[in-house]
Amino acid sequence: MKQKLLIITVGLLLLCQTIFAANTEINGTLGTSYADNPSKYGLDISLHYNWLLDPYFLTGLESGFFWVQWDRKIGVKQEGSVYVDVKADSNAYTIPIMFNAQVRLPNLQSKLYVVPFATVGFGYSFMILHYSRPDFTDSSTGKTYDSDSITKLFKGLSWELLFGASLKPATDSKVDFYAECGYRKLPLKSGDLELDMSGFLLRFGVRYPL
Repeated sequence: MKQKLLIITVGLLLLCQTIFAANTEINGTLGTSYADNPSKYGLDISLHYNWLLDPYFLTGLESGFFWVQWDRKIGVKQEGSVYVDVKADSNAYTIPIMFNAQVRLPNLQSKLYVVPFATVGFGYSFMILHYSRPDFTDSSTGKTYDSDSITKLFKGLSWELLFGASLKPATDSKVDFYAECGYRKLPLKSGDLELDMSGFLLRFGVRYPL
């Protein structure tokens, strides 16, 4: 048992030494993601800090902000001689925190003019869901509803699988521009309530070495 613990400890120390001795880069992306449960696309922003282990492999940390807004008809009210729909609004603000591993293929740049890459990430995500509705009297039923506002915190394990390609604007440039797309799994819970915010993801980004 002691021998196994020693081997694991030495392995972790060597891994940490390799990571922190590696070159680093910072990435920023802007794009859109789809959420299955509300069936809506939303704004997706992310920031990455990566350690380049060699030209082909890297590891890194990712966090960001995923915002989805949607509404739902809950009744009809009369305004003068006009009947208008009454809607309840929901806003979901998600912050995913991922540990990523990426494979790049720079040897294909001479043939494809871009560097293909694939990324897999695992982590944990937090989401604040805010629901609100106005006070109104439903013209169809005559029932009166008071205004309501609810805020809940959701959280859960998450993962993502992405594919993309990067391009340098000039051979002597330090900056890389890239695009990536893939799938992110976000099953989030608050008590017994679960929302599946999983879906397709498309982002455009910029890399810069530190």
